[in-house]
This record gives sequence, C-alpha cells and structure tokens, in this order.
Amino acid sequence: MIVSICILILLVCIYIYFFPFIPKRKKHYTYALLLGCPAHDDGSMSSSQIKRCNLAIDMYKKGLYGTLIISGSNVKNEYVEAEVMNTYIRKRVEIPTILETHARNTFENFKLSKKYIQEQDVLILASQTHAKRACAIAKQFFSDYGCAWFKDLKPKHIIREIVSRILYIKIEILKKLGRY
Repeated sequence: MIVSICILILLVCIYIYFFPFIPKRKKHYTYALLLGCPAHDDGSMSSSQIKRCNLAIDMYKKGLYGTLIISGSNVKNEYVEAEVMNTYIRKRVEIPTILETHARNTFENFKLSKKYIQEQDVLILASQTHAKRACAIAKQFFSDYGCAWFKDLKPKHIIREIVSRILYIKIEILKKLGRY
C-alpha cells in the first residue's frame, strides 16, 4: 500500500514537472498562434479545425491579439492545414495573418513560428485537451505566452492526448539524458 502511494505521488510530481500550470491570460498579445490539425481526406474541414478557427476569430474580435499565425502542413493528406484554416477565417473576418506551412506536429508549430514571433508575446489557441501540452512546449520557445482554448471532450481526442503526453514526457526525459 505504501509503495503504491509513493509511486502515485512520484507520477503526480513527474506530471506537474512536465506540465506546469497554464499562465494567466493577459488582456492583449502581439501574436496568436493557431495550431493546425488535419482536414478530411476530401479537403473539407474537420470539426476540430472549425472550432480552432472560430476560437481565433472570437479572440481577435475580443481584441486579445494583433496578428494571427496559422501553423500546419499537409500531414495526413494533400491539404495544408494552415491554408485550409486561413480560407475559413478569411471568409468570416479580416485578420492580419501569417501562414506557417511546414510544421508537422505541435513541437514544430512552435519551433517554426518562433522566427515570426521572436521575443514577442503570444497567445496559444488550442483545444482544451491539447492546451496543457501545448503550453508545456511553448515554454521551451517563449517567455511570455498565454493560452485560450475551446472545450473538447471527445473520447478519441482525450485518448490521443494521453498517448501524446506520455510520448512527450519520454522525449523530454531522453533530452535531459542526452539521448535524443
């Protein structure tokens, strides 16, 4: 029993270490980074893409950021995530936008968008299930960031995020050991 409790406490501490609290959101950011997700194979938008785009539009209308960076490549099919999402947004509102079309995962979203954001502040736009890991990665690239998200409690998204968080922890441990 004591061993089980100690293991549980250790696992909670590891989780908190790798996934710190999401910073309190400011009133305005220079940039917002909209993390991509794949379109359907026929080019139509996934529900997650639509929700992310609507979040970007809503946060812009509330005056929370000045320029939107949409990041995402054609990971699952021929449709470039950033371009599909940009088309949707442009039909609804005029937002100053930069497209980053080479990122193939969340880490690359931040790495490749850093050249635009540099040392400025950034608002990360993601789903609720993805927000914690996105902020953990953002911390590696930016000193001043916040996060806004939409509710996303689909079981398949939750399971995918659990697996992604475990892989993230593994990669971060390997980095610290100099093996990645």
